[in-house]
Amino acid sequence: MKKIIITLSSALLAVMTVVILKNICTPYIPIHNRGIGAAVREGDLDILFLGSSTFRCNIDMEAMDEAYDGRVFDISYGGNQCVANSIQYDEIKKRGKGNCKLMVFELGPLMITEDVMLTDSRVIWDLTFEGKKALWEKMKNSGNTDLPMMYEYFVTSGLDDLFTYPLTEPVYATRYYKGVKTEKTVSPGREYLDNESFDISSAQIVEAQTEAVKELMEKCDRDGQDYIFIETPPYKRLYEDPVYQKYRTEFIKILDEHGADHILAADVDYDNSDPDNYEDMNHMSHKGRQEYTKELIKELKKYR
Repeated sequence: MKKIIITLSSALLAVMTVVILKNICTPYIPIHNRGIGAAVREGDLDILFLGSSTFRCNIDMEAMDEAYDGRVFDISYGGNQCVANSIQYDEIKKRGKGNCKLMVFELGPLMITEDVMLTDSRVIWDLTFEGKKALWEKMKNSGNTDLPMMYEYFVTSGLDDLFTYPLTEPVYATRYYKGVKTEKTVSPGREYLDNESFDISSAQIVEAQTEAVKELMEKCDRDGQDYIFIETPPYKRLYEDPVYQKYRTEFIKILDEHGADHILAADVDYDNSDPDNYEDMNHMSHKGRQEYTKELIKELKKYR
């Protein structure tokens, strides 16, 4: 009996140790080519993108490198939200050793309609424990926390990455370059894109997200940080959807009230009706991001 108790106690202690390690130490475990830690290690930057998978798929980093002598990085997470962006900004400023001349935030109309939730385990991996607590509080204030979510958030989320780190990290490192995809994705074709189903009819503004946009701008003003918001153009079907346009207008209104600079999809000479430029409604093909980034750089240069 005593041996069983010792065995169970040892197992429990081991589990607790791993969980503590995950929550406290993961942001300091080297991750190459993506995430906050990798961006911080770059030192001084001309441009730092902060957004969702839209930035990760729609920015051609090779073109950005050439235009800005390699002083560019992209921090992107799947389904990233405005609330999370605000917390990630704090992390970057707290942990950063270099300066960033211009921070580029995502003007994603549907980002202000998302529930405050955990959408990508990489967010949990990259945040310090203080950041994890801050995001948890935001989720709690939005009524999106319960015991199962607490277990996922603090225990299971990112645990698989921790256990498999020695094997998977070298693989992941080849799939990204300074935070963007290296995969040369191709379009599935016009027939697929013109018939791909999506339904955003039930989208509603989430006040916590709009407040986070304002909070993010106020933080930049406080820190003297130059910033701009960019709307990367989705495929024409999504772009012309009345719901998308409605929340696009709302997002722009928030920025205009604050006097924030922004580059809209229509400001860039790019054809978002060409199916060859997209792999789905919101993410560009390799061809699309090359063409888009080339024209985006011309607009960005006007602000620097």
